[in-house]
Amino acid sequence: MSVLIRLQPLKLIMGLENPEQQLLVEHEIPEDESVSMAAIHAVSSLKECEPWELSPLYRTIDPEMLDDLCKSQQNGIVKFVYSDFHITVEKGEYLLLRPADYE
Repeated sequence: MSVLIRLQPLKLIMGLENPEQQLLVEHEIPEDESVSMAAIHAVSSLKECEPWELSPLYRTIDPEMLDDLCKSQQNGIVKFVYSDFHITVEKGEYLLLRPADYE
């Protein structure tokens, strides 16, 4: 039996009603969750799959380095591409996700 995790903090910022618009989703990172785990959970929720069905995050970016960098850069921005999504981490508090094919 599998359980699909639905993240309540996911918020659609820009939709696809107009084809020229791109999908942009904001996810507030819970205080008790690391940035790396929040990215995995947010992407799996958007792809409607289980986290373990995704490619391992470490193939894209070192999860420990990502977490440490985001903790030390309270006002910074970190960007990377993971599992077909451009992910921007803002202030270590929010993830902005947009499909990689919407350049």
